[in-house]
Amino acid sequence: MKKNFFKWAVYFTALATALTFASCGDDDEEEGGNGDNNSVVIEGFETFTAQSIDVKTGDVIMYSKIGNMQTNIFKEFKVVSATAGKVVLNFDGVEVTLSDADASYLSSGLEEWHKADAEANPAQVLMCLKSGTSTIIDGTKGGNEIVSASATPTYFKKK
Repeated sequence: MKKNFFKWAVYFTALATALTFASCGDDDEEEGGNGDNNSVVIEGFETFTAQSIDVKTGDVIMYSKIGNMQTNIFKEFKVVSATAGKVVLNFDGVEVTLSDADASYLSSGLEEWHKADAEANPAQVLMCLKSGTSTIIDGTKGGNEIVSASATPTYFKKK
């Protein structure tokens, strides 16, 4: 009887040990909204992964600069209208327009900027409009080498 009990105890211990080392999925790679695997987690909220986001009229978008995400600071804006080459955004009553025909960059102070303004102050670029679309992108993904080199990432998520 003691041999049988010992044998089953060894089997149970081996099974329990094997289950302890099972993967919990923490090391699984998740692909972000822009195809990159760089995501930032805000405690108590969902993961922000996209550094570009297609917007439609009526969308509410949450966003944050990467440096601010460590202190759980995030903001949001509402898309008033969105067409290819032009979006109108509302930041708590401050309405801004980004368009291919005029200012396509937005500063962290919510000022509409042209290319020259963005190149002169790339670290202050909050977001820009991707040409010919209604896609909002952060300054690091904008395609302008001067801005991309000094801008800090902005992450987006639809609310």
